[in-house]
Amino acid sequence: MQATDRISFRFEHNGTFHNDLVLQIGEQEWRCDSYYLQIDRGMLPDREDAAKVRAVLRRLLDQWCTALGRLSDGQSCYLPYDFSDQYTGWLRCTLDGDRLRVQLGTAGVQGHSLPPSQLDGFLDSIPAFRPCSHEVIISRNVFLRSLRADPATP
Repeated sequence: MQATDRISFRFEHNGTFHNDLVLQIGEQEWRCDSYYLQIDRGMLPDREDAAKVRAVLRRLLDQWCTALGRLSDGQSCYLPYDFSDQYTGWLRCTLDGDRLRVQLGTAGVQGHSLPPSQLDGFLDSIPAFRPCSHEVIISRNVFLRSLRADPATP
């Protein structure tokens, strides 16, 4: 397992709402689309612009912080980061003492079926999670502090 002290999930507005969300863990980076954040009906339903993406992303990360803060030793939560037509991308985070074991994976849950601003019931478990990376270790405090940084700035 690799240890890191750096994680971020940010919006890099490029005018297309595609390939503009950037998840970075250590030196590795994954890009995905902000489209489902743009069309989220749980927040600002009358808007579909970059300001809305920033607001929904902030709400998404607030939900991540709540889920991570509730974990007891040995428990896991699932944090969605990639909302796509045929699947969703997730971070499985398992608390191990004061550290998190973080692993990327996917699930067959389609992006349109869960609004990023209202993840009730999805953060505790996800059906058929398929890991697609090695686990990375990061301090829970470092992870939470990173999430509280402004994700909207390029």
